[in-house]
Amino acid sequence: MKIVILQPLETDISFYLNNDIFKKHQIFEYKTKTNDEDELVNRISDADIVISDNTPLTKEILSKNPHLKALFIAFSGLDHIDLNYCNENKIQVFNASGYSTNAVAELTLMFILMSLRKFNELNYKHKTIGRELTNMKIGLVGMGNISKEVIHLLSVFNNLEILYYSKSRHLEIENEKIKFKSKKDLLKESDIISLHVPLNEKTTNFLDEYEFSLMKKGVILINTARGKLISKESLLKALKDNKISLYLSDVFEIEPPLDDNYDLLQFKNVIITPHIGFYTKEAMEKRVKIIFEKLSTFLISY
Repeated sequence: MKIVILQPLETDISFYLNNDIFKKHQIFEYKTKTNDEDELVNRISDADIVISDNTPLTKEILSKNPHLKALFIAFSGLDHIDLNYCNENKIQVFNASGYSTNAVAELTLMFILMSLRKFNELNYKHKTIGRELTNMKIGLVGMGNISKEVIHLLSVFNNLEILYYSKSRHLEIENEKIKFKSKKDLLKESDIISLHVPLNEKTTNFLDEYEFSLMKKGVILINTARGKLISKESLLKALKDNKISLYLSDVFEIEPPLDDNYDLLQFKNVIITPHIGFYTKEAMEKRVKIIFEKLSTFLISY
């Protein structure tokens, strides 16, 4: 089979390529990243298997290769892949779920602490008084592995209450400091809200005008999940009205780099990072390990 590594995986993969399982197959690794559709079509044109990352693979791109058998996506979310087309054409799709749990949880903790110490207002000449986590209510929306790791990281802080909302209860984590709330009550009560849900049809615009109306004035909002979970129009209004004292985000409705005129860049009460929550040396190594283990199993059983 011809296996195409569509984008650089940003860690040494020679250990895997030297495995006898992979030596039996033709493997072509591209050393540059691209989002150009024509170039992507060219790269996958005669591949049986494609290994990729968070590069969008649309029906228009995938349909140019009728022989494609499987996609191995070195990423957690799959909202950038046309899964309907893959299902209809029997293209198997595998991801690297869990590879960035620690990395994203640590970025969330960093955002929480940055927001309270008002990093957006500081410079080497100016100081401003900050807050401590003591007596804060942190609202976690979604209770997957990342939220659970955030809870673990927050466990060292005293007098902190964690509220969570999820489609289902997680009784094993609940205690006097960790409490399940309805979506409405979590939004009403939380001092800091952090989003940790996948993007799908049900969660698109998960936070809209009504949800912002429920929040405390001066709430801190953190998004390390997906940009489209939040209605852009409602978010901009909440920022203009100072309903949100600070918005910290690693994700957007488009992939960075962002244009200098990008609307969120115009606000002083916004801190953004260029989608690097997953981007640590350890996470890059872990995702490659996961993907090549799944690819090995696939090749053996195919």
